[in-house]
Amino acid sequence: MAQDQLGPRLVSVVACGSSELLRLELPRLRCGVDIGGTFTDVVIVEEATGRLHIHKLLTTPDDPSHAAIEGIAALLRRQGLPPEAVTTVIHGTTLVTNTLIERKGAKAGLVTTRGFRDILEIGREKRYDIYDIFLEMPKPPLAPRSLRREVTERVDNEGRVVTPLSADEAREALQELVENGVEALAICFIHSFMNPSHERQVAALLKEVSPELPYSLSSEVLPEIREYERTSTTVANAYVKPVVTRYLDRLETALRKLGVPAELFLMLSSGGTGTCATASQFPVRLVESGPAAGALAATLIGGLTGTPRVLSFDMGGTTAKTCLIEDGVPAVTTDFEVDRVYQHKKGSGLPVRVPVIGMVEIGAGGGSLARIDAMGLLKVGPQSAGAAPGPICYDRGGTEPTVTDADLVLGYLNPDYFLGGRMRLDAGGARRGMEELGARLGLDWRRVAQGISDVVNENMANMVRVHAAERGRDLQQYTLIAFGGSGPVHAYEVAKKLGLSRVILPLAAGVTSAVGLLGAPPAFDLVRSHVTRLDDLDWERVNALFQEMETEAIHLLRGAGVVETEMILERSGDFRYIGQGYEVTAPLPRTRMAPETRVALIAAFEAEYTRLYQRLTPGAKLEVLNWRLRARGPKPALSLAPPSTPAPAGSAQKGVRPAYFPEVGAFVDCPVYDRYRLAVGQRFGGPAIVEERESTAVLGPRARIEVDAYLNLRVTIER
Repeated sequence: MAQDQLGPRLVSVVACGSSELLRLELPRLRCGVDIGGTFTDVVIVEEATGRLHIHKLLTTPDDPSHAAIEGIAALLRRQGLPPEAVTTVIHGTTLVTNTLIERKGAKAGLVTTRGFRDILEIGREKRYDIYDIFLEMPKPPLAPRSLRREVTERVDNEGRVVTPLSADEAREALQELVENGVEALAICFIHSFMNPSHERQVAALLKEVSPELPYSLSSEVLPEIREYERTSTTVANAYVKPVVTRYLDRLETALRKLGVPAELFLMLSSGGTGTCATASQFPVRLVESGPAAGALAATLIGGLTGTPRVLSFDMGGTTAKTCLIEDGVPAVTTDFEVDRVYQHKKGSGLPVRVPVIGMVEIGAGGGSLARIDAMGLLKVGPQSAGAAPGPICYDRGGTEPTVTDADLVLGYLNPDYFLGGRMRLDAGGARRGMEELGARLGLDWRRVAQGISDVVNENMANMVRVHAAERGRDLQQYTLIAFGGSGPVHAYEVAKKLGLSRVILPLAAGVTSAVGLLGAPPAFDLVRSHVTRLDDLDWERVNALFQEMETEAIHLLRGAGVVETEMILERSGDFRYIGQGYEVTAPLPRTRMAPETRVALIAAFEAEYTRLYQRLTPGAKLEVLNWRLRARGPKPALSLAPPSTPAPAGSAQKGVRPAYFPEVGAFVDCPVYDRYRLAVGQRFGGPAIVEERESTAVLGPRARIEVDAYLNLRVTIER
């Protein structure tokens, strides 16, 4: 991934009378922008050559679009690239997640069926931990009870109208909510996934009462069975809709002012990309936008390195994310919660039922704050210093020690080479922060820093253990691919705690997620509920549902610029044994459904059920709940090409500095290497520190390192 100068290419000389006109062809550039809680990463790649240009800067929390535009402009300016050559901009963002967690969305109201006003509080009618007498319930609903209205109407579970909609009640409810100052509205009626006519009637009335008020229909956001999850997801969509729409409008306007003509695409939580129009209509599908890009990048690297089982480990400034990837396919799930009270306790968060790449995330990043809990024990995270004020060592007003402060005083980071020297770290300030915390713990600054590092590493390792155990996976079969600004610093110790022996650290690890954005295809997921026993399946009805979804999918992909001959439509269904409470999603053939298809459906379910649970229940009958369609375009041609030129001559070692390694239990003089001078095939052993502009790799005494053809660091940890 070379990062050399790139400019216009001379194509031809055209004679014109007595003079000659030079015709210049602009390079085609694709841009990825990943906005995290602490840093914003920008990557620009030249389509013809694969040359990569990268830039990293602090996020602007008040308006994340400022950092995005500033980063694009700075990178274009530094490399001498013309803005008009940018053909595509793909954006990954944590805006939706942060808005939901911080409760900074719109003042949202809800119109629902009479008798269902309190569904958001009732939820699943169960405690997520029945033995915890100090149980802390999730935060209050996004739409308070005072802004929820009931309307007389009823549709049964087959979609038949039992009680017609009372238009007068609906109009009165809408007027009351508008007078109470709602800024967005969710409309969710019982069984509307089977018949959306009443929701659409209320939407038409809303356009009469308040034409500009943003709204979300559950029959569009999530036309799927389970009332609580459907209502919660629809309210969440309405809650973030005005925030996301304003943000995307600002970002698009700023891109035009910069001279970038490219259409803006957004990374969806499922690993595909969507247009601004799609993202504005269904912003809740951006809830895992940024993390999804990291999983795609790990998938790409796993394919290049011939690694079939990958454990993606993405540690940035605010959070750490992990994902299990098998045979180049990260798992996608719709069972997702935001802002859990307890990370590993299902039901303690806000359910948002949208397709997301299956991963787990905890508040463990470079900016995670260290503190002393009520028991007098050292804790790290989930609170973060973020970009403002940031860690103490950023010298931007931070006063509480963080993981990055600990990494600095432990010798892992070079205070003069952070972001390639563009940002100098205050080592003295970081040490004083450790001393102040140590005075309360009765420890010296070294032990405090060591404790912070060990606690955050154990938190992340435990996250991975639980994630693997829930999926019945043996971690010993996986290779850890670590990236993010802090990932390579902590990957070695996390791998040790997990008993892993193989680690891959990609070049430009600090911006790997932004690279993943460039490899995502346009995609969208659709679902329709039709609950039926397999023996009683109405085949023509299922065919009609798939035809309806395919028509909608083709329309969405055309809007993203995908020609119909390149569209890929993948079917699946949610199956379960009759009597079970949860289902599994199995792939289905894209053929016309008929009675003879029944054998293929059973085989698809049994194959997936066996993969998940290693057993079947012979003789048990099946039922199907949901029918799904994933529509996507072709994956963009993204090749992380091997370097065309050898590394500069001379030693890659740039110095030695003391660093702490737990195996030794002391600070040792550690060789420091320049990542850009490491040659393909070069081998060396730990302890070692490898520095590049956007991240630093810290490798302990048991590490054996080899530089592969793509300049990845292939690390083997000796037992």
